[in-house]
Amino acid sequence: MGAQYSSLNELKSNEYLSRFVSEETISVNDPFWNQFLSFRLQSPFTTAHSKSIDESCSIFLQQFETNNPKTNNYGTLIEVFIRLATAIRDECDDNIVTWQTYSALFILRCITKYFIEIDSEQNLYPYFLPQDNSDRVSLMSFFVDTLFRTTIAIPVESYSYALHLEVLNTLLSLLSIQMCAKEAALISAIYSIFMHRLDPLLISEFTRTLLEHFIKQTECPSTLAVVPLDGSNGDSGTLYKIGQSVAYGLWSVVTLGMGSSSTSNTTDETVTANDSAYELRNHHLANQSIHLLLILSNHFTNDAHRNPYRLALLHFTDTQGNPTNLPDSEPLPWFSVDYRRLYEVLCETVHTDQSTLLLYMLLHRNQHFKAYVISRTNIDQIVLPVLRVIYTATERNSHHIYMSLIILLILSEDDYFNKTIHDIKLKKLTWYTERSLNEISLGGLLVAVVLRTIQFNMTRMRDKYLHTNCLAALANMSSQFQNLHTYVSQRIVSLFNLLARKHAKTLDLIQQQSKQQQQQTLTTNNLNDNIFNEYVQDLSIIEDVMRMVLEIINSCLTHTLQHNINLIYTLLYNREIFDNYRAHPSFQDILQNIDTVIIYFAEKVEKLEQRSTEYVKEALEMGAKQFPLDRLKKFPELKFKYVEEEQPEDFFVPYVWTLVYKSCNLYWSSESILIFKQQQQQSLISH
Repeated sequence: MGAQYSSLNELKSNEYLSRFVSEETISVNDPFWNQFLSFRLQSPFTTAHSKSIDESCSIFLQQFETNNPKTNNYGTLIEVFIRLATAIRDECDDNIVTWQTYSALFILRCITKYFIEIDSEQNLYPYFLPQDNSDRVSLMSFFVDTLFRTTIAIPVESYSYALHLEVLNTLLSLLSIQMCAKEAALISAIYSIFMHRLDPLLISEFTRTLLEHFIKQTECPSTLAVVPLDGSNGDSGTLYKIGQSVAYGLWSVVTLGMGSSSTSNTTDETVTANDSAYELRNHHLANQSIHLLLILSNHFTNDAHRNPYRLALLHFTDTQGNPTNLPDSEPLPWFSVDYRRLYEVLCETVHTDQSTLLLYMLLHRNQHFKAYVISRTNIDQIVLPVLRVIYTATERNSHHIYMSLIILLILSEDDYFNKTIHDIKLKKLTWYTERSLNEISLGGLLVAVVLRTIQFNMTRMRDKYLHTNCLAALANMSSQFQNLHTYVSQRIVSLFNLLARKHAKTLDLIQQQSKQQQQQTLTTNNLNDNIFNEYVQDLSIIEDVMRMVLEIINSCLTHTLQHNINLIYTLLYNREIFDNYRAHPSFQDILQNIDTVIIYFAEKVEKLEQRSTEYVKEALEMGAKQFPLDRLKKFPELKFKYVEEEQPEDFFVPYVWTLVYKSCNLYWSSESILIFKQQQQQSLISH
């Protein structure tokens, strides 16, 4: 018998749905489930689609919330799902059983999400209580355990893709308690199950499976993009009815936990999708997998509450590498994945917030993967997209920019990275539009982009976090600067010049404010005191940045003077910008070194009869080989290491849930979300 389709509008006339939400208690072995689960709604592929489903089901969900405390049909449906899921793990190529399992899970997910949105965990409380069985395990623990095992055991094929996606959607809906609850996840019964009630082996394998989903980037099968009978577009959702003969044969699976071989031979008519429907073919499973990885690994990050997902994610090794001795004290069995494939996918997707955040976590905490990345001869494949994110900062959110800058800072902690990036030559950079850069090195481009970021944020000098990370990365690399491009050398010196002008302007403002305070009343003085203090604070930050720029220049001259003729040339022809600061106590010592270099090479240039750029640079090259480095005062080597904040969850948890809210194709009512501050909430709604 062929497949039948109907729109969401037909939900109101669905007698089985009406019975399910009514006051009638339906037992686990009732033939009702056979008919009820022969219908399915398509998984949402857009937020609009998800919202449409929620709105169409709202009346039924309200009625179900009222009646479920008496009927317990929610718990019964969980039991039905567990039986079905167990059956398909035993016979995972049975398409019909898979769709029945999907239908049960789709309904459970809609109910679970609704319960959490309207009343946090209150409606789910009975399902956290131990059951009357030998293990005294709660039904909700059994449910989550089954979801994990379903993800791990069933291969991702065209017939199972929707089920896999719905499993991840359900897990996201359960975990969304973090967005909707008034209390922290620390005391959430749901999070307690995820973190403390599951087998560590299962958690490790589940984490590996999510990572593999992300690596494989499996496309959504075109067969899921069905065409509704009413002619509306795919966003409205469709209802699918399996043929009655197939549904009848399936009942043995629900009641006995085993499948009939005859059902697997039944086929349905194929529905041809139109062009717009085929646009749904993208990487939904990979997207939801990385969302889950980020959620599960960014909660309970302190030592008092060890996070097994985080531990697994930050200790996995390379399937192609040699076995690594890992700490015996760690409780989990670490898994392995193919680093090469993971690296390639990150290179392709690091322009997204999610992949940037995953890359940050791996570089910061997984020392095996960090070593692998730094050793790549094609490291430009991952650095260039990160630089492009920073370059297009006006098109990105500030969190994405910060995480990208921190990635550069973490990479710059390694001397091998700092050296090799200057050996990689770039030829065509279509996205760097300010100037045509031919034959620039990857290292030179990195320096240019970071300098540009500092310069573009000069109006936000109080954003010490951004400037600190930028300058720390440049400082780490400065002793390894090699053959800096003329343009890059000019940007280094022009940054100091820009800071110097801002310094002079701020000094003038302080002097003007001081004069005004002497002439005005006490009330006005209180207001002016605040303005005066802000100017003083600005001046202090500007001087700190100026000092760091001078230290970066000095570090380069001290360690790689012979290999940076363009920088010497630029300093020589812009020496006057240092005139007002040679006696300044904050800059005096470091400028003595820079002046020593300038004076030495100025004497070489003055002896030239021809002073064209070519002749001057030739003289500078000769002079650099003879320059006595012992004339330069020794300063401590510039080395900075990224240190995560003491309470990283304060930053990462809202950030991750912001990404989920905007990108996971599930809809949450803005009124139910409590995790974001009001202004953040408004920003999300506007998007």
